[in-house]
Amino acid sequence: MTPARKKIHAAIVVLVTALAAGCAPTKPPLDELDAASRALAAARQADAPQLAAAEYRAAGRHFDQAQAAQRDEDYDAAAQLAAESLADSELALAKAKLARARAEVERLTRENEGLQGDLDSHPAGLQQEQP
Repeated sequence: MTPARKKIHAAIVVLVTALAAGCAPTKPPLDELDAASRALAAARQADAPQLAAAEYRAAGRHFDQAQAAQRDEDYDAAAQLAAESLADSELALAKAKLARARAEVERLTRENEGLQGDLDSHPAGLQQEQP
């Protein structure tokens, strides 16, 4: 074989190897699906279905689509959808926490207003006698 033919054969081997590697199926995104599932459960525990309903529904929808894509062995789509579910779940969790915090602030504000009203209506009872 001439040196030129050896170079051509080497190039063909490299090209075929690269094509075979590019066509090889990617691995199932098990870690991504697991993380999305845990995030969805955390959002559910934080009452996101009630406090951040739209975001929670989007997270669930993306998770279901990710599982379907994995069953169809479309691992790239499954990984992408799992990432979207994770992001939606984290947003739902954050919004649920924010809603709880706002509700607590409102409760404390009402409580403080009630206490202030008590102070305003009984000012003499709070003053100490001077010796």
